Amino acid sequence: MRNWNQVPIGYGLLWIVGCTLLQLSAAYRILGINTSPSRSHVIVQDALMKELARRGHHVTMVSPYSESEQVPNYRKITIEMDSWGKDLTKNILSNSNNRLAMMKMMPQMLELSAAGVNKTLRSPEVQAVLQEKEGYDLLITGIMGDAVLGLTHVLQVPAMIVCPNAAMKIVNSMVGNPTPLATVPSMMMGLSNPMSFGGRLANVAGALFDEAFGYLWVHSQRKMYNELFPPDVHPSYDDVRRNVSMVLLNHHVSKGSPRPYIPTMVEVGGLQIKEKPLPLPEDVQRWIDGAEHGVIFFSLGTNLLSSSMPPEKLDAILETFRKLKQRVIWKWDTQDMPNKPDNVMLKDWLPQDDILAHPNVRLFIMHGGLGGIAEALYHGVPLVGIPMFGDQPLNLAQVEAEGWVYVLEYTDLNEQTLTGAIGEVLHNPRYRENVQRLSQLYRDRPQSAMETAVYWTEYVIRHKGAHHLRYVGVDMPFWKRHSIDVFAFLGGAVFVLAKVISLSCRLCCRRKAAKLKRQ
Repeated sequence: MRNWNQVPIGYGLLWIVGCTLLQLSAAYRILGINTSPSRSHVIVQDALMKELARRGHHVTMVSPYSESEQVPNYRKITIEMDSWGKDLTKNILSNSNNRLAMMKMMPQMLELSAAGVNKTLRSPEVQAVLQEKEGYDLLITGIMGDAVLGLTHVLQVPAMIVCPNAAMKIVNSMVGNPTPLATVPSMMMGLSNPMSFGGRLANVAGALFDEAFGYLWVHSQRKMYNELFPPDVHPSYDDVRRNVSMVLLNHHVSKGSPRPYIPTMVEVGGLQIKEKPLPLPEDVQRWIDGAEHGVIFFSLGTNLLSSSMPPEKLDAILETFRKLKQRVIWKWDTQDMPNKPDNVMLKDWLPQDDILAHPNVRLFIMHGGLGGIAEALYHGVPLVGIPMFGDQPLNLAQVEAEGWVYVLEYTDLNEQTLTGAIGEVLHNPRYRENVQRLSQLYRDRPQSAMETAVYWTEYVIRHKGAHHLRYVGVDMPFWKRHSIDVFAFLGGAVFVLAKVISLSCRLCCRRKAAKLKRQ
């Protein structure tokens, strides 16, 4: 074996340059667009985009939210959503867990999603990006504006979807992923496995709702798509939508019952969680470090504005916190809070993952978003859950079954019930013991969530869209995918055979009767 100390300097430099060029040749240009009004959706995708940039790829990310973190090779373009879109989220607190009210707001939600796509793609900043001569190798987008997928034809690139939660109907339909009614509970029904007969009956109703929502969603997005990508020039909306190469799900099997996935559906639960937490802001660090009795973290997520909470609910929370020995960090969206207790720190934006990683955090009071649950599980922090809407009741029902959350309905929230919930989780050791045990299960994987996501991203680019993974079922209509035509044919064949046998028997009987009559 050659001793590298004996290699001439020129050869050594040539080897270094060659390795550098090889690394540069594997650097891809990746465009990310996420028009979701939910910042939590953007955070998940943004985590992947930044990591791809750190690994040498040239990344451009477009979203409604600005980004302070500076990463080499990472360019951020912010296209803010309209003010009416921001105001829409204020209505949710007063309608939490009211399915009828949420259904009434659905047209506004569909309009908001379509408007976000329209404003983003027509913006001068994005138009300039699309004209860059270097081109791109991949488009990565979220689930709240799939009309963006028309860019795959404009840029001649494959597409990936980053789904911020478990697979839903509108995501499954992109790649043809199966969802058996008996084993995959509808997100809207709050069911969990194993489902009883009544549960399976309710799941049929949930599936019908999912189908109706999916139809309305596709109709809204198709209309926007046709305006942005005229059908006489571009492929149809349905064609580009069914041509997604990969879906990354921010979900992990340990957080729900196992379900079937085709190869283009990959779980990367906890994608936004950093293996090594970043330093906290100085004032937050001092506040947590100096908490003799520990810290309680309170956040209702990125969509819900705590300042929009009804006065009686806010007073109940304040009076509860005022009596606690623990310090509280509260994600609060305005500059002031009337009657704020001295043991409460307010911040309009907080590094949630990094805070939960601190060993002095005793409890997380949250709304049941999948991202927050994943972060709390990863860091072993028990919960008090106040479900508000969407998949949050189902998420918290699963955590409740695992034994590390006390679920408090928002309609039942008052000083007495909140005090009882906090005291139960803080003083009953089973909550912390259960979450720390399950944390080990959640962390035990052959690759981290980020390593898995990066691998499949680069895989799709290397193999030009990885069409060999495409599931044939995505191109089949419902009746063909479930072999309804085959069963109809077999049923018809059995019917015809039965008729033939019946007629043959009748003829035989008639002939026998006639023969007996002649005798």
